[in-house]
Amino acid sequence: MNKIELLKEFAKGWFGNSQQHSIHAQLLRDRGFKKLGDKIMAESDEEWEEAKKVNERLIELGVTPVVAIQEYPVITDIKGMLEYDYKDSSEALPMMSKALSLFEDDYVTKNMIEKFIVDEQEHYNWVKRHLNLIKEIGYENYLIEQIGE
Repeated sequence: MNKIELLKEFAKGWFGNSQQHSIHAQLLRDRGFKKLGDKIMAESDEEWEEAKKVNERLIELGVTPVVAIQEYPVITDIKGMLEYDYKDSSEALPMMSKALSLFEDDYVTKNMIEKFIVDEQEHYNWVKRHLNLIKEIGYENYLIEQIGE
């Protein structure tokens, strides 16, 4: 995959993941899990902005972005949502790190991707902490902690 195709795939993936997280956040809020829903909606907003930055960079490089979205599942089980995010992030991080080598001659894009990696690592760490919380305090206690106004 060349640099341009990779950037287009990044945008497509972030637009899709943003929509998945937005739907998950709405489902969570509707069920009374406002605290968790707000966190997931913030993640959705961040992914949307990352996708827009990639498209902006494609335009700067003289390439017309495509209108496309990667499909993601809608998961209604909260633990399942977290487990999916954990798996998705654990697969994305090495792929994104490996992609950096394609941009050795393009500092602007490389710097942008490095920032995305930091954001993804932070999300990965957050999800991992929450899955560990579920193990430590139990699923029901975790859910109680996620209720909030």
